[in-house]
Amino acid sequence: MRRTISHRNFFPTSSGSSAATPPPPDQSNKKVRKTGIAKVVAENAMVIVAVRGCFMCITVNGLVQKMGVNPKIVEVEEAEKTAMLVQLSKIEEGSGGPLELPAIYVGGKLLGGVDKVMEAHVQGEFVPILRAAGALWL
Repeated sequence: MRRTISHRNFFPTSSGSSAATPPPPDQSNKKVRKTGIAKVVAENAMVIVAVRGCFMCITVNGLVQKMGVNPKIVEVEEAEKTAMLVQLSKIEEGSGGPLELPAIYVGGKLLGGVDKVMEAHVQGEFVPILRAAGALWL
């Protein structure tokens, strides 16, 4: 038994189609719609993007939770790490994004990795950063 499959032509052709083609988008007024990881980073006061089971990721999470912060954790598998780093680099327009995971975002901006968190914590700058982002209410 032979099946017939009909396909719709979604692209207008010059052969008898009277459909108008949409005008090209205006690049100057183009608004980027935040989706995926960009939306998660924008909507949460603190986000930790981590590789599942990473000891350093668990350490940073433990530190901030002891401080009273409940961060949004985004875990990826080791095989997905490179793809996630590419997505994160698109969030940070000028800096190029993180080079390694975990990547810690506070107030929608990249703070850095474990080294930057520990540096800010030791220098006494981490708590004010968290307060300014609304992640800590002390």
